[in-house]
Amino acid sequence: MKKHLLTVLAILFFAGTSSAQTGRGAKYIGGSFNLNYDEAGYSSNVTYPQGTTQYFNTGILNLNVSPEFGFFLNKKWTIGIQPGYSRISGTETSNYYSNTTVTDNYSYTRKYHTDIIGLAINLRYYWMLSDKFGIYPQMGISSNHVLNNFLVGSLNIGGSPNVVFFPTQKLGINMGFGNLNYNYNYQTNGTKLNLALNNNFTFGLNYYWGGK
Repeated sequence: MKKHLLTVLAILFFAGTSSAQTGRGAKYIGGSFNLNYDEAGYSSNVTYPQGTTQYFNTGILNLNVSPEFGFFLNKKWTIGIQPGYSRISGTETSNYYSNTTVTDNYSYTRKYHTDIIGLAINLRYYWMLSDKFGIYPQMGISSNHVLNNFLVGSLNIGGSPNVVFFPTQKLGINMGFGNLNYNYNYQTNGTKLNLALNNNFTFGLNYYWGGK
């Protein structure tokens, strides 16, 4: 199995002798897809003077779909648009235990889900170190909202460094790490600023066509 994997990687590395298909008029399409299901979930306790409530969240589904389309303004700069959709759903069971009156104890189960939609506009600056390898910072602004309550959501402005490798002329493999992000919460009017280089690792594929 290991031998086959090395063979595939070698083919990808040496495939295609032409340079990446970038430059004015070129376009790319890519994005991300993430699906995670946690059957066991997690539990938590909340203690009051009158008693304790145990919460059990199980069958947690986390889905995120975020396609992206962009085009080159010139050889270096690109602009892209990225709509997004995510859903978090599961089952929550709450058990209340009274410290004084047993008859006040209860158990309640509910299914829940939250749907979020968003839209981002991104700018990239490609700095190609060779025909197949380069780096690009990506900067963007995005807004996301809870679907059934549009006032709940946030505005995000920020960017991150990325590296890109072209095993073929039209296929780009990119990896990002770290981020600088400003977040504004529409509901609370609160703001957050985050700067880190050792988190937010991302991996993706882009298909390029057109251009030179």
